[in-house]
Amino acid sequence: MAQTTKKKIIQELAEMLKAIAHPDRLAILQLLSSSRDRWLTVKVIYEKLKLQQPVASRHLNILKSAGVVSRKQEGQKIYYCICKEKKTVDSLTKCLC
Repeated sequence: MAQTTKKKIIQELAEMLKAIAHPDRLAILQLLSSSRDRWLTVKVIYEKLKLQQPVASRHLNILKSAGVVSRKQEGQKIYYCICKEKKTVDSLTKCLC
């Protein structure tokens, strides 16, 4: 593996770890991980975790920006799931959730 590729992977991992380093975001990851690859709406997430909607949305945006979760919109509803395409995210969720 080239040194620059290794550095890039380490930087990406550091950004992901920084993004999940909050109790609410860890709880979101655990919920998404336990949903068995289903996409959950923001409403389901904030209701199950007893968070306020703006707080849950902010945390989800942080996780999305770090590449930890994927987002899709269907009409007015926004859905999230763990980004399984990235090997790093899959490894992280197996360790943490």
